[in-house]
Amino acid sequence: MSLAVVLGIALLVLYWAWIGVFFGRLRPRIMEALGRRLGVSVRESTDVLTAGTYEARSERTPLRKTGAIYAVDLVVLLLGTAGVAALVFVPAFLVGESGALLPYESKFTGRGAELRVFDAAEMSPSDGKATLALDVWNTGRDPLAGCVGAVEGYTSRNGYLHGTTARFDLATGERRPVMLALEATRPPQGERAFRLKLECLNERIAVADAKLVVR
Repeated sequence: MSLAVVLGIALLVLYWAWIGVFFGRLRPRIMEALGRRLGVSVRESTDVLTAGTYEARSERTPLRKTGAIYAVDLVVLLLGTAGVAALVFVPAFLVGESGALLPYESKFTGRGAELRVFDAAEMSPSDGKATLALDVWNTGRDPLAGCVGAVEGYTSRNGYLHGTTARFDLATGERRPVMLALEATRPPQGERAFRLKLECLNERIAVADAKLVVR
């Protein structure tokens, strides 16, 4: 099991613990405080159509106060559930996608590598083909099998640049040059940055930044 999966499970457990605290303690206290502020008594509805929402206990409560209770409850629900989830999981997803956890994951799993690019890839708009020299180094404790270097992502900004290397294995501590064949459909002229990844048996091991020069 990878470090990213372990951290994901830990974040999920923490989120569900927060949900328990939010619905069990925090939300009721917020709504009770709102009721005191409005001078009305509030409760959680048990009706079939409105179960789980807060409402005024008295049917004689003015409409503006009833509407305020529903509106605040909706905002509290959104912030306490979707809002907190976004604050927790979106940054975690971005950090995971950036490859920042891969060095730590290598220490955790024993499978790790470095992927280096020394020169920019150059291609002409009409040809749309280029080769890129990569340097791959197994820095982990275990040998790596079924490895492939490839372009990560697929976007129109670089002419839908794509490409992969031939499949190869890396013994522990082995370092080797690998050629990556690149292709693009009508790539725009200029310099474009793109990301490379190294996968071994469909597990992302390393990432690296590269440049494409079209002229």
